[in-house]
Amino acid sequence: MKRKKYELRKQHFIPACYLKAWLDPSAPKTSTNNPYVWLLDKNGENPKAKAPEKIFRESDMYTLTTPDGGHDLRYEQGLGTVEANFTKVRTSKFNFKRPLTEEDWFWVCLFAATAHNRTAASRDHFLSQMEEIKEMFEKVAGPDWETRTVEPEIPSHVDRSSVYIPQPGDFDNLKEMTTTTLIDSATDVILPILRGMHKTVLCTSDALGFVTTDAPSTWYDPTAYRRHPFERAIGIKNADIQITLPISPMQCILFTHRPMGPLYAEVGSDCVDVLNHRHAAHAPTRLVARSKEVRAVWFQVVQPPVDSWEALHPEPDDRHSWTSPDCPPELLKIFPR
Repeated sequence: MKRKKYELRKQHFIPACYLKAWLDPSAPKTSTNNPYVWLLDKNGENPKAKAPEKIFRESDMYTLTTPDGGHDLRYEQGLGTVEANFTKVRTSKFNFKRPLTEEDWFWVCLFAATAHNRTAASRDHFLSQMEEIKEMFEKVAGPDWETRTVEPEIPSHVDRSSVYIPQPGDFDNLKEMTTTTLIDSATDVILPILRGMHKTVLCTSDALGFVTTDAPSTWYDPTAYRRHPFERAIGIKNADIQITLPISPMQCILFTHRPMGPLYAEVGSDCVDVLNHRHAAHAPTRLVARSKEVRAVWFQVVQPPVDSWEALHPEPDDRHSWTSPDCPPELLKIFPR
């Protein structure tokens, strides 16, 4: 059935069709009982039974404004197509541990790419960065900078072509600009890289299984703890990056740049616990599970390993120095060795 236009404006940043894999299988099956998942705080507390359709949604999150003031729903409709095709692949291929075609992988990778950029957390982070840039630029150029020509001074050692210089109109309607920027980045930048990465579907029979979150695509570099805190940003081209996306309580897809195993790999509870700990730590606010039961190990605070940068540099003053050999030369003046 075709959704009505007003329904298309009630938009989920975590798709309800994706979350339905976490419906509680023990929930009573009655005509008055709506199927539900368990929504928990990121520390595992305050479990609440919620229908997937009722969570992680905002009005007009992906709606654009047309020149005549109307509502442009192309992004919401496009995301709906991605969700529908991902769900088909999950139902027909992943659930039966079957090989995927190139077209199947296209939709899975596109779903994973958009899942990383379409969340409320991604939007809010991007918006806060743009607001900071706007505030900084106005301090330098004046609040009326858009009405006059501004030529900010760029240090001689900096390549001007690599520097973002705000232009008039850049900060108009930041909400819609954020929407288009993030979704376009997912399709133009993240998708091609994911398609070329190695994929492994981790499968488990663990009773609790994998949880998901309000930011289900987790980017993690297991070597980052060894580097200076200023060098821990995780880019998709990092050689050691591990991208995990739970696709059901029984399966979690792993993207890596190096082969990690066969397409379908059976894992035990230890692996489930490690990944659930990782996902809980990276969740903005909420976890989703098929049971209100959790394990304490998922929320355990771990101490930095003995070879971590913090362990090797215990002096507080070290936090203000850059000890990495990869420190950019122009920053050595600010962060002396």
